[in-house]
Amino acid sequence: MQKLTPNEQRHAASLAEIKASPYLETDCGDTDQLGQSPAELLPLHRYNEDWADVEFDQRMLDCALRFPGLGAQWEIPEEEEDLPEIYGDFNLLHLHDVLKQPAGPAPLPGATSFQQQFLSELRIFDHTPRSGAGKLTYIRMQPHVTPLEIWYSAVADIGSDPYPPGFLKMDITYCEYLDALLLTKGTYGWQYLYTDISLRGRAFHETVTYVQGMLEVFPEIFPQHDYTPLRDRLEARL
Repeated sequence: MQKLTPNEQRHAASLAEIKASPYLETDCGDTDQLGQSPAELLPLHRYNEDWADVEFDQRMLDCALRFPGLGAQWEIPEEEEDLPEIYGDFNLLHLHDVLKQPAGPAPLPGATSFQQQFLSELRIFDHTPRSGAGKLTYIRMQPHVTPLEIWYSAVADIGSDPYPPGFLKMDITYCEYLDALLLTKGTYGWQYLYTDISLRGRAFHETVTYVQGMLEVFPEIFPQHDYTPLRDRLEARL
């Protein structure tokens, strides 16, 4: 097997942490195979003629993973009565599979030309296929923007004009998103911690419960990680 990059080693170790935890029921992928290196995907206009001026910056090329589909679904089982009920699911697509997607989300009836253009620029790179929870994270393939924007979609009534409903820009880069997954392990709703949205509303009660449960349990399950930054982010959202 090819030698893993330092970041690939970190994510392989994180998946092993999930698999090895006696407190989690898991359905995990593997890290046995590697795809193309990110640099081999350039130039991007080979995949879409509109991407001639879209750039994967060097940091993104360095941090991207070659695993075809690194992911896991997990939950704390009911028999763990002393632990909160929390769930997680993530599946990171290889950048080749991101680029090969034929189109972004379909625009809703009545979408403005700006909204149609915005949706055409989105490509999924993280999703929840094992649980079917419908949580999606996108790279926005926008020309002349570095680093590329990261957008999250989960609830129809989030977002604001001029963007279509259901989409939130994350205050995070692609590489920082991968770093955050090492901590959150895909806990449902963790992405909201990296947006400017308030989580006080009734619609986010379940999300807050999951994130609070993560911050209660994970420091004990995964003591090698520091969850202080995530606690600070949650406090800022409440």
